[in-house]
Amino acid sequence: MCSTCLADYSGSTSIPVVALLTGITISCLIQALKNKYVQGALIAGYIVCCFAHPCFVVFLPLTAYDISRRKLYVLAVPALAALGYHTFDGNVKLLLQTIVFCAAAVTLERVSSRAMTLKQELITTRDTAVENSNRLIKKNEQLIEAQDNEVHLATLTERNRIAREIHDNVGHMLTRTILQMGAIQIINKDDDLKEPLDSVKSTLDEAMNSIRKSVHDLHDDSIDLESALREAIAPLKENFSVSFDYDVPGRINGKIKYCFIAIVKEAVSNIIKHSNGDSVNIIVREHPAMCTLCIEDNGECSDNISSGGIGLENMNDRVKALGGVLNITPGKQGFKIFVSIMKKRNN
Repeated sequence: MCSTCLADYSGSTSIPVVALLTGITISCLIQALKNKYVQGALIAGYIVCCFAHPCFVVFLPLTAYDISRRKLYVLAVPALAALGYHTFDGNVKLLLQTIVFCAAAVTLERVSSRAMTLKQELITTRDTAVENSNRLIKKNEQLIEAQDNEVHLATLTERNRIAREIHDNVGHMLTRTILQMGAIQIINKDDDLKEPLDSVKSTLDEAMNSIRKSVHDLHDDSIDLESALREAIAPLKENFSVSFDYDVPGRINGKIKYCFIAIVKEAVSNIIKHSNGDSVNIIVREHPAMCTLCIEDNGECSDNISSGGIGLENMNDRVKALGGVLNITPGKQGFKIFVSIMKKRNN
């Protein structure tokens, strides 16, 4: 088409080049600019150029592509008017070529838009599938964690039941047998039976100590420290913002568990009664050599509060009994209790 135009207007060979560069420039600007009114103004300007010279009509397919892409269908009317304007001189070839290429441009735009739409739908479908997959993975992890917690709680419950059964049945039977053996030793007059009876008594005492230790170990293992602490701090949530950080991956001694539970309960009671703060931080940590407990609230208190109080004295006595250290830090910025207990000494 450009060659035909150049042949028809050989006296002015620069016009087709100007028309081509103008069409390409306007098309690029329409792609770069997002304002629909500016895009329409650029297309309208090119249509005006089409009225000025037929070489601009040759590149109307570019404009037709942009009109279809931007859905500026109202501009199709002046574009057709410009095309008809130059066909009054009998330039039917120009008319047919332009119409064919405009139809091809519009078809290409439709196919391209459909392809882009399908691509966007594919990306959306893929992102949705990935999001759903991640959600299912997270949900599965939560279900597995909940299942593990249920198994753990069931295990602790069963251990507690076994310990209770041993204590109530075997323990009582052994205790009765030991008492009976002691009575037999007292009334025994036969020196030949003294040594065998002493041996049986010693064996029964050893069995009783072993069962007692096993029962205590089972009972200690049946205590879920994290659940017990969460239950103890539950009353704080009515009036305080509570942060609970629990990091005890291993197994700790039952004495330390009882100590931490008792201290937290006492601290919760004191905070509810005396603290004028609004937030409480509780941190439980297991270190290679020790276990630590930190309780802190942001209420104001006097510096001499750590010197008295039955509750604080009971905390100190519990910690000292396990060879630990209790630090109490009162002040205007809050009240802090820090406990550290060595693991090795309490194993």
